[in-house]
Amino acid sequence: MHRRTALAAAAVLASAALLLSACTGTASPTPTATDLTPDPDASLNVRLVLEPSNLDIRETSGAALDQILIDNIYQGLVARTPDQEIVESLASDYSVSDDGLTYTFTLREGVVFHDGSELTPADVVWSLEQVKDNEAYRDSARLANVAKIEADGQVVTLTLSEPDSTLLWNLTGRAGLILKKGDKTDRKVDANGTGPFTLESWKQGDSITFARNDDYWGDKAKVA
Repeated sequence: MHRRTALAAAAVLASAALLLSACTGTASPTPTATDLTPDPDASLNVRLVLEPSNLDIRETSGAALDQILIDNIYQGLVARTPDQEIVESLASDYSVSDDGLTYTFTLREGVVFHDGSELTPADVVWSLEQVKDNEAYRDSARLANVAKIEADGQVVTLTLSEPDSTLLWNLTGRAGLILKKGDKTDRKVDANGTGPFTLESWKQGDSITFARNDDYWGDKAKVA
């Protein structure tokens, strides 16, 4: 399946809810969700109002990047549903201590980056430390209360200097995205994430094309 994001000066703004599936308009009567049969080989065109200046989600601002890349290309330990519920993503489980100072995440088994390399606890620790310690990165301040990030086997622990009720929410966005440690990918024009889509091409001023990631750890992307 391909997902082609067309770019136009005046168009329909894409919604992040188009992550794994989308419904096309039909003549009346409109079928219910149970009537729709997902097509794994379909194409989906999404028109956006604005084109990002580049694809580096670490250092480049703009809502367009969030809509295009978060949960499609890049993922975090936790994610946000269309109903704004926080759920597990690259973490198969997580817990928060009673005092709110310790967040423990168990990494999901079998996750690979788009280049085929396996996700490791070292990738998680490195990614979060990079954001926390580098003020040039977008949303660095959202991890300001994280004092320490450690890994023990498949478990990653975040220790806070003071309770932060917004931490899990912040980890569903840019601040929590997990990248490959030491990756040489030029993030301005390319991407290497763990999400259900891979970046196939970016034709500046025209389109960004995603392809279904057949090695994705979760349900494969489909369009209905």
